[in-house]
Amino acid sequence: MKHIFDTLCETAMDENTALVLALQLVALFSIAGALLLYLLCKIRGGSSDLSDGGCPGAGKPVLVTSADNAIGLQIAVHLANRGFRVFAGLKNGASSGSSEDSPSARIIRAWQKHKESASAPGVLIALPLEVTREDLLHEAADLIRAHLPAGEDGIWAVINTSGVCYRGKLEQQDVAHWDATFKNNVVGVLRTARKFQNLLRNAGGRIITVGATEYLGTGLVAYLASRYAVEGASRALRQELAPLGIKVIAINPQGVMPELLFAAPKMSNPAEQPETSVDISGHLEFQPVVLSARALRMLDIALTTRNPKANYNLEDKQWYGCLECLKIV
Repeated sequence: MKHIFDTLCETAMDENTALVLALQLVALFSIAGALLLYLLCKIRGGSSDLSDGGCPGAGKPVLVTSADNAIGLQIAVHLANRGFRVFAGLKNGASSGSSEDSPSARIIRAWQKHKESASAPGVLIALPLEVTREDLLHEAADLIRAHLPAGEDGIWAVINTSGVCYRGKLEQQDVAHWDATFKNNVVGVLRTARKFQNLLRNAGGRIITVGATEYLGTGLVAYLASRYAVEGASRALRQELAPLGIKVIAINPQGVMPELLFAAPKMSNPAEQPETSVDISGHLEFQPVVLSARALRMLDIALTTRNPKANYNLEDKQWYGCLECLKIV
């Protein structure tokens, strides 16, 4: 009798143990499933690309206000390679190929020629543009409309790459340099936002500005003042234009000297400085490089994510260290 009782107790305990283990497994799998679902939603929400098809740009029209400087030219070429329809502002426009053409104009034409042979997905169009001139801003808006596909009347983004930088101690700087700095860096952003507001609203687009960076030595009082003014203007524009569906984003190229950002591009010989030049067509290269691969990825996120942040830091101190090693800064 005692043996039978012990057997029944053991059987009951085994059943209870099995039930507890089963409940624990169900709970474990439920937690794992919920975690997996959360991660999938996080990845999808954080990197949601608005492009159609496999190409990130998918022909979306983007204006880069100045390709006359290093940051503007690099961004214009990068986005064209990514499939965007890029309109690149040049002070003298796209000339006819004379020996007096700027390096930027020659590089853009080289990219266009390379596209014809390589069937590249994007488009790169140079147009006359200077943010300090209302007539050229108006003309640029008309030219962009003329180049948009039939039935479209909007642009996806305006990237404000126009800018100047004069380094010098405050007591020694010419006041004319201060005026030029604020006219280009601050007022130019406001002029551009006003002129292209309707085109951006039609596409639910976004404005991208170059904000302030960390302290990079003396002699940059006026320049940094203008960049912090741009950040303040960006915050105000973000609130004012939000009801129109226009997003405003500030990018911060941390660690890159402003003189480098706004330096005029020049042609380079691949044998001279291969680390600091960008290959356009397999034959033609230009320098300097101002944005790292990481910075360009951050720019892509700011440009394509559904809900972009207000600010993005493009660079880090590690990349700045690399620039120092190459003696670029």
